[in-house]
Amino acid sequence: MSTHRGPSLHIPDYDHSKTAAHMSPETLPSQIYTVKGQYIWDSWIVEDEGILHRYALSASIEYIPNERHQHAFVRHAISQDNGLSWIDKGPVITPESNGEWPDLVIWTSSILLRKDGNGKKEFFMFITGRNKEDGWGQRIGLVRSADGYQFGPPEQLLSPAEVFNYDITDDDGIIMAWRDPQVIQEKKTGIWHMFFSAKKKEPDGSVRPTVGHATTTDDSFSNWELQPPLNLPHYYQQLEVPYMIHRNGKYYLFVSTQNHPLKEDNKDKQADYRGYMSDNITGPWEAVYGHKDKIYGHKIYAPTIFEFPRGSSEYAAVSFFSGDTPYPLTGTPIVPIEWDGDCPEFMFRKTLHQYLFPD
Repeated sequence: MSTHRGPSLHIPDYDHSKTAAHMSPETLPSQIYTVKGQYIWDSWIVEDEGILHRYALSASIEYIPNERHQHAFVRHAISQDNGLSWIDKGPVITPESNGEWPDLVIWTSSILLRKDGNGKKEFFMFITGRNKEDGWGQRIGLVRSADGYQFGPPEQLLSPAEVFNYDITDDDGIIMAWRDPQVIQEKKTGIWHMFFSAKKKEPDGSVRPTVGHATTTDDSFSNWELQPPLNLPHYYQQLEVPYMIHRNGKYYLFVSTQNHPLKEDNKDKQADYRGYMSDNITGPWEAVYGHKDKIYGHKIYAPTIFEFPRGSSEYAAVSFFSGDTPYPLTGTPIVPIEWDGDCPEFMFRKTLHQYLFPD
């Protein structure tokens, strides 16, 4: 395996630590999630009894933006007004200090809330973690909570494996990928499916970024069986943060991609948000807009989706602002998703215009 180069970063190496977003967040619109002295990027949300629990990657502005990935942890915020304002609750998942996994950083994760027949609820956060001894290598794990505020110790669930033609190297010049887990239950079988950022090796030896896949029938989520990666209709140089939802009998898969991940900024990276749809949870997939899979461009990155309100089969998205925007490395407001038949219409332009082009 070749030497890891580290992640292809979302923004150029500008110093944003002097911006209002990081020094005086109280001057920003309340719908934006920002914390004084902290970078905020990838977020994931779950709604519980009228409270939105937002979890996000965070790192101190004492580091330049490109170093934040080496110091990332998960912080927590809540909203009691449907995202009109956010109350920061501070760090919630941090690297282990006792040498246990993960003792270096926590990367993009996801949250699932489940209630049993007696109304007892449990929050499951599927996490990406890295250990110092693994370098840039990633593993997938789980932390649990009864209330969404306090989480127990991490459990390892899925380590990189060279089976089913998974590629766990960076031989293509891009950081290895075994991260960004998200879990969804298949409606007709009850099987739980985990999807995550991965790579696969083609018969000709080339490497393609794709979506990894694992399944379980274990309701404790402790035991997972790796499955072959998904086959997508289009491939790009890098794929991250896959998210799947089910609505009206169809599955929708959304991903963030980059065509030139080693370039300096999101525009040059050709960073985009893309979508696919299928009647089956593993495909075959088709672009969500006929021949077009692009949903939105480089001003934001890594949107995630959550049911809103919970149990409604309606959805919203949340993301973070890229480096060339007025509020770099802060959490976006909630973005509604409307529907035209089977086609999702993300209200990115309508919702974010005032923040991307303030007066």
